[in-house]
Amino acid sequence: MKKIEAIVLASREKNILDALRKLEIGGLTVIPGKGRGQGPRNVQPGPGRYIEKYNDVVIFYIVVEDSKVDEIVSAIIEASHTGNLGDGKIFISTIDDVIDITTKQKGEKCI
Repeated sequence: MKKIEAIVLASREKNILDALRKLEIGGLTVIPGKGRGQGPRNVQPGPGRYIEKYNDVVIFYIVVEDSKVDEIVSAIIEASHTGNLGDGKIFISTIDDVIDITTKQKGEKCI
């Protein structure tokens, strides 16, 4: 199993949800946030003032079988890409196990 964490611009949330719906991906968590990448930063002018500018982002957490990762990642990239700095990042990590609290079952059948 893999966990896909996609940090993307909040303005692209609907596009991504639509793309995931087409892939019949139902189980996910979306969290709003603010963030910035490592590119150029906008600084407000003024003596002694350094104010970071942040983008409104959403973070998608999706846990899936290994075989679905490439398809989901491609869909997220296509739905979130603008070509501008700050489009976001996708992190993929391995999940050792999952437990459904309601049914108390373990393993892939829970995702």
